[in-house]
Amino acid sequence: DAIIVATGSVNAQPPIPGLKENPNCIDSTGALSLEKLPKSMVVIGGGVIGVEFASVFSSFGCHVTIVEAMERILPTMDREISQSLNMVLKKRGVSIHTGAMVEKLEQDENGLVCHFTEKGKAQAVPAQQVLVAIGRRPNTQGLFAEGFEVACERGRIVTDENFRTSVDSIYAIGDVTSKIQLAHMASAQGICAVHTIAGQKPPIDLRYVPGCIYTDPEIASVGITEDEAKQQGIPVKKGKFLMTGNGRSLIDEQERGFIKVLAHQETDVILGAQLMCSRATDIVAELATAIVNGLTCAQLAGVIRPHPTFCEGVTEAVEDVHAMAIHLAPKKR
Repeated sequence: DAIIVATGSVNAQPPIPGLKENPNCIDSTGALSLEKLPKSMVVIGGGVIGVEFASVFSSFGCHVTIVEAMERILPTMDREISQSLNMVLKKRGVSIHTGAMVEKLEQDENGLVCHFTEKGKAQAVPAQQVLVAIGRRPNTQGLFAEGFEVACERGRIVTDENFRTSVDSIYAIGDVTSKIQLAHMASAQGICAVHTIAGQKPPIDLRYVPGCIYTDPEIASVGITEDEAKQQGIPVKKGKFLMTGNGRSLIDEQERGFIKVLAHQETDVILGAQLMCSRATDIVAELATAIVNGLTCAQLAGVIRPHPTFCEGVTEAVEDVHAMAIHLAPKKR
């Protein structure tokens, strides 16, 4: 009676001359299958996948160069997170080129050469390996038989708010719809789609999806950012705690990090959170729970969190919204 399409996504391949025919050009799947560590690598794409692999390979001692077309790495994330990760990666020896377009890849006697234009200036970077990490595209190739189709837009299957496609009995969830390409979102959509098909109310709120990036330090975000609040005309107040004042971060010898919380200026209801610190991808669940349930900073500050833990940073961040954080210098009044 019903079919749910959940075929996921595959790595996108840009039409760069010299890319397809070179065995030293790999995607994220190929990067996980390498048997030898390259001494140098160019990562095409400074989005989530690109910075994750740049973080991993640079920690192994590989010299990594990121080439990103947008004006900053992680262009869809909070600006402060983007800038902070940029500083961390550069400190670890990663070369970062933004506003850069790859023109071609060439093979010479020493290895690969990546040619790109950065802000109008021609550049060339040699590397043993090139990793293409420009994102993923819906996996629909060969999915539908000849003469049968559902509505698609730029390769993705179009669905309504109940996951229905243009064919009533066919539903689609996850990466194949390209709405939010995250495994936990796809899982939640699957549960909600089955409830819808069974005539029941979906049990999960799909509006607030935590985004996680597995760099070092980890990055996580949920709800709106400062830029989005400004664009939407939402008055917000901000609390921010630098994790250099967190006991567990000091014990674990962690570097730069922070937890930032945004709340509505008038109601104190938490609207968004951005984290860049150890265990950020675990801590964000608490803040997602707060946003889904309309909790305020005052309510979250009323919870005792154990010491020493990374999650104590949440207490300090929500207290800082009211200028009451203990382990921060007082805000100017």
